[in-house]
Amino acid sequence: MIYLDYNATSPPRPEVLERAVPFITEQWGNPSSTHGMARGPAAAVTRARDEVAAWCGCLPRDVVFTAGATEANHLALRGLAWERLLVSAVEHPSVLAPALALGATIIPVTADGVVDLTALEALLAQPGRALVSVMAANNETGALQPIDAVAALVRGAGGLLHVDAAQLGGRLAAPTTWDALTVSGHKAGGLKGAGALALGPGLALRPQQLGGSQERGRRAGTVDVPAVVGLGCALSLPATPGVEALRDRLQQAATILGARITSTAVERLPNTLHLSFPGIPGEAVVAGLDLEGVCGSTGSACASGASEPSHVLEAMGGDPSGGVRLSLGWKTTSEEIEEACGALTDVITRHRQVAEELSWSV
Repeated sequence: MIYLDYNATSPPRPEVLERAVPFITEQWGNPSSTHGMARGPAAAVTRARDEVAAWCGCLPRDVVFTAGATEANHLALRGLAWERLLVSAVEHPSVLAPALALGATIIPVTADGVVDLTALEALLAQPGRALVSVMAANNETGALQPIDAVAALVRGAGGLLHVDAAQLGGRLAAPTTWDALTVSGHKAGGLKGAGALALGPGLALRPQQLGGSQERGRRAGTVDVPAVVGLGCALSLPATPGVEALRDRLQQAATILGARITSTAVERLPNTLHLSFPGIPGEAVVAGLDLEGVCGSTGSACASGASEPSHVLEAMGGDPSGGVRLSLGWKTTSEEIEEACGALTDVITRHRQVAEELSWSV
């Protein structure tokens, strides 16, 4: 199989496994205990916290480990103090769903899927301290949001900015201006089950998970040491070189076939290609690629199997059922991309031949 679904999850990097596995097989003590079996895991958690803080650009004490980016997003929206909540229309479901439940106002986006800054400025001018949640990079289209410009507007209005940076790890540097930042491990070659919410200096956070006093009282529950070790390791590793060139080769082949490439007028993640073929449903393209041994997707893995159209494409004014996402990562090779280009050509050619035969029969 040729795996082109890294935005859903990535295979663990060897460096991650080397560091994390001993905390499953040998050093399995509870890091919060006080005996000898706890010292190794406790030191590993401390190291991971330092690594996450270094990537985020915050103090280690301001890193709150969670069970994943979804929990970190919920913790930010429910745990920070605000009077009004503003979220972009293209946020990941783990932000959009709780935000709507909390009565959030939706910030519209442009046709390229980035925040409409004029609309955001108008919303911020309304009374009440706002918490604004805008993702760093869209998981479907790969579009990078103008976080610096968003931050300037939010700070100017006296608000708080939460940034979901789950898709940046292992690919690009973290944004430099934020009040709360969500990170994920398994998108970057880490293990599933670990995320973190980084906080600005002195920012108060109401715990949403009560019990023990772990994470300085901000998130109860025993730390998943192997997963947290993997998160820290993954964020400390350099980005894989050459991924953008491989993505561009795939984009070239798709363009020759008549694909419409999404969000080309804005900066995108270097590993992400989102496209559509007029008249061919995205699900049909993904199913055809799967039969050819190529793993892609139609969008967020959280919506797989669901009948709902893509809220991201809908917000951008596009066809919510036509998108195909192909995302590359640290194991992707040029040979695999050439095979994927051939598979895509075969799939699209077959669909068009069948469509032509059907039109002739009619």
